[in-house]
Amino acid sequence: MRLDEVTAEIRPRSDWEAVDLGLAMIRRDFWRCLSVWWLAVLPVFVLCGWLLWDMPALWLLVFWWFKPWGSKMVLFEISRRLFGEKPAWKSALREIPRVWVRRFAYRMLWARFSPWLPLTIAVEDLEGLRGKAYSQRCTQVTRRGESAIMWIYFIADLASCWFGLAILMIVIMFIPEGQDGGWMLAVETWNPDAPMDIPVVIIRTVSLCVMAAMALTDVFVTGCGFGIYINNRTWIEGWDVELALKRLARRLTKVVAVLVAACFLTIPSRGMESPEPSPAEVMKEVKAHQDFKVHTVKDKVPRNKSSSWKWPDWLKFGNVSWLGEVFVVGAIALLIGLLAWLLWISRHTFRGGGGGEEVCVAPRARVVMGMEVSPESLPKDIPSAALALWRSGRHHEALGLLYRGAISMAIDVGRVEIQESDTEGDCVRRVERAGAAAHPEYFRGLTRVWMALAYAELTPRDPEVESLCRAWPFVERRGA
Repeated sequence: MRLDEVTAEIRPRSDWEAVDLGLAMIRRDFWRCLSVWWLAVLPVFVLCGWLLWDMPALWLLVFWWFKPWGSKMVLFEISRRLFGEKPAWKSALREIPRVWVRRFAYRMLWARFSPWLPLTIAVEDLEGLRGKAYSQRCTQVTRRGESAIMWIYFIADLASCWFGLAILMIVIMFIPEGQDGGWMLAVETWNPDAPMDIPVVIIRTVSLCVMAAMALTDVFVTGCGFGIYINNRTWIEGWDVELALKRLARRLTKVVAVLVAACFLTIPSRGMESPEPSPAEVMKEVKAHQDFKVHTVKDKVPRNKSSSWKWPDWLKFGNVSWLGEVFVVGAIALLIGLLAWLLWISRHTFRGGGGGEEVCVAPRARVVMGMEVSPESLPKDIPSAALALWRSGRHHEALGLLYRGAISMAIDVGRVEIQESDTEGDCVRRVERAGAAAHPEYFRGLTRVWMALAYAELTPRDPEVESLCRAWPFVERRGA
């Protein structure tokens, strides 16, 4: 994957902007995408048409069932064209058998009705993930744009029916006059008293038109899913930042190349240089310069027998020398006063620890990571209240209450100095440094469960949460 050769603008987008990106990629290479879609589905279309010619409704159902084959080929085409490649027809034909057999049981049986199919086949085919890694990656990429792709996927089948009827009407309109005898005969033999007993000719024609409409809509639905997939990876992996850094590196490389070339051009070639003089000649020439001529000047300085200290001249104001003394005394007094003030405001730092007084009493944290942890905001029986919330299905609120209560009790009971700016990791480190009074083992386990639910959407099992509530170690609260 070469991000520097991408053929679209890579930047974080909203969900529907990502859908527009996918539609634009399909419009750019529409006929190629439609062709490879039909190449993948054509064997099923022909074989079922031959076997189920007299059962066109079943033929249509089988055709719809094998649509993901065509979707995978469209994904193969636009994913490579996005990154600057232009797959040849030979490579597309080699890819078709792989599309047929790759995870056939999972994709065509187990996950055939998945509403996230246009998005998850990108994880399956482009990243090659399987098993647990595939499930985790699908959960990650469907967090953004999930509702958009579900709406598009469900509406696409309804739109296929309407487009199929539209194609049917266009076909009827373009049948030359006098050449529609078979169609008119089928319409006339349709008994209004038995409306469900539709002639086979009509069902077959309608089915073929709907199949053509399915191909058109599925190509664009696959593009929408790929657009959302690219947008999600841009948000998660920072593709736009990486591209900006690469562009900056290219610009700097050009500048450095120009500078190096300029340096080489400005350096004269050795063939044009005159012979360099010897060091002795250079020294002789330098010493002969006028600036190096030695001049001797003798000055007689009268000897001053007085060694008493005098005020510097800058402290003398005319003939009034006592102002300088006043200035110096005032500056010294100001310096002593400043030192005394600093000692006074820092007097708590010099207090001894033998009297049982705290060195510094920091204000108690009331909000940590945006969560209220003051005693007034918590119930008296925290584990019971959390367990009741959990059993009522309010999982986030239950674990949030248990975690907030643990932080509040660690502050009050364990005397842990948790700050309002601390993260989960900071809280764990402070509790571990506080020792057994803050119950670090329990707090570490609760933090792990809380972070898994809050950030990874991994809901713990009921016995695990019930065990955390039963093992609540905080039994008393320190007085305010």
